[in-house]
Formats: sequence, C-alpha cells, structure tokens
Amino acid sequence: MTSFRQQSLSESWIGFDKIQLVLERREKNVTEQRILLPNRTAMRGENVMLLRADRSPLVLNTRFQPDALLELAGGTPYPFGAFDTLTLRTIEDGFGSMSWARWTNNAGLTCVLAFRRVDKTMRTLAANANVMDILLRNCINGDEETALAPIGADAVRFATTSTAPSAAPRMLSPLAAPRP
Repeated sequence: MTSFRQQSLSESWIGFDKIQLVLERREKNVTEQRILLPNRTAMRGENVMLLRADRSPLVLNTRFQPDALLELAGGTPYPFGAFDTLTLRTIEDGFGSMSWARWTNNAGLTCVLAFRRVDKTMRTLAANANVMDILLRNCINGDEETALAPIGADAVRFATTSTAPSAAPRMLSPLAAPRP
C-alpha cells in the first residue's frame, strides 16, 4: 500500500474534538485514515482510530470482519490479548451496532478496543465509499463510556468540519438543498 500522508485535523472523518493527528492513504477502492488521540496514561502504545472506507460495490454483501482491521493495525494492541480470546460486548445505539472489549487495572485506568461498521445509508461517507469500518484503541484515566466516546454515535455521525475546541460539526442536511 501507499504511505500515509498527514491531513489537517478538519479532514477527519469523525467529529471528535481531541484529535491530535490525521494520517490518510489511498489505494484502488480503499481509503484509510489513522487518527491519533491523546494518551495521558502510562500505558504503552498509542490511542488510535483506524477508519477504512471501501468503494467496492461488493463490500455491501460482506460481513464485518474486525480481525481484518486488527491485521491492518499491526495486530491486537496492548493490553489486549489475541482477538479470538477477547470478550466482546455489543450495543445498539443511535447509530447502529458497536462492539468492544474492555481492560482495566481496577484503579481508574480503562482501555477499550472497539469496532463499528457504518454504511452509506447511515451517513455520507468519505471518498464515495459504500462502507466504513472503524477500530478504536483508547486507554484513559476514566470510565468506559468516556473511553468509547471517539467511536460513539455522536462522534461517528458527522465528519469534523472545524478545528475549534468544542465546536459542533457543521454538516448540511441532504434535505437542505434548494427547492426546484
């Protein structure tokens, strides 16, 4: 694959205000973003999101495969074990299904490894994609809900359009077009 190129924070495909770096690469029908999040813990490794947008028409007929995303990410990130040994929780939220594994040291440090698939019926996707698969590894001093925020419905529903701290995404509705 081609190498990653740095993008401005406003080019992020998610709307999360703590993004530190956005890297992107494209090849054939696939565009990927790696988004670096802050890691204010002593836990080794990066807090990162991997977003993979696929334009192939055949991708709509495939099942979501989190282990394929982990392979692209270089394997299951620390402190999580092999994918087939993870205990995944799944919820349906306002934006579809999300699955995650949780690790904690029982002293306030929480790590999540989360997965989500978004298709073009749910939101406008980057690069005219049909499907966007998302992986999140996030370790924080805090609770599970806060650790999952970057992959939650509020963050994934809209792309970032502003780099101002705590600015709300400004995305026009597809119904906002002029009337004929």
